[in-house]
Amino acid sequence: MTPQNIYSSDDLPLLTEVVNHPDFNDLPILTEVVAEETQTGEPHPPTASAPPRTLSAEEMQCLLQQLETHLETVFTGKLNRHIEQLQKLAVDLAISELKAELPQLLRDALIQK
Repeated sequence: MTPQNIYSSDDLPLLTEVVNHPDFNDLPILTEVVAEETQTGEPHPPTASAPPRTLSAEEMQCLLQQLETHLETVFTGKLNRHIEQLQKLAVDLAISELKAELPQLLRDALIQK
């Protein structure tokens, strides 16, 4: 029996014909798979990994120092970008205010002479 015959809409085989087909005789049954797993001790697929190891105080201190250095670098970079943006805004605002007040300042300077 070929796959085309199995899935043909004209002549569908009975379940017993499919199960008893010689092509399927070499497949293991569920109880054989379970028995094999319990004998070998290896589950299919592998489950949980080994539990994490505990860190010594020295290792923990080293990791904390690395984390602190990394966080400091990240925060410093972000703060520098924000400071640069704020400095540009402050300069732009000062120039705008000077442009707005310049005509009056010039008039006042010319009148005082």
